Amino acid sequence: MGREGARLVNSPLRLPLPPMAARAEPGADNPLALEYAVGETKRYAARIAKDPTACPMFPVVNEYNGFAETLCYVQGYLAGLVASTGQRPTKAEMDELVYDTLNDPKVGDMATNMQADAEPVDMLCPPREF
Repeated sequence: MGREGARLVNSPLRLPLPPMAARAEPGADNPLALEYAVGETKRYAARIAKDPTACPMFPVVNEYNGFAETLCYVQGYLAGLVASTGQRPTKAEMDELVYDTLNDPKVGDMATNMQADAEPVDMLCPPREF
């Protein structure tokens, strides 16, 4: 590898910035970055709504609590996108972003698909998956 490998690593050529980074500089007060994070979360939910488990990033969820676990996952996804923009929204602003995201119909469809139709077995020591 030698010099060729070093030349690739230290190359002055840079990859183009992703749209999010181009719109929001770290620490900048740019509302477009927050709108981008919400929009990207909704687009992601729409892409995987039919079969969330096919997405390699989607966690294994307990289907008897699938609705709540899926909504928690979507909130975490949104929080990660917001953090990657360098924004520091207030609690009220973040609550508004989460509310907007979780009320998207595709997010609701995805969460509904992850919920089991059956009730857990009613016993003293249920199996772990319940």
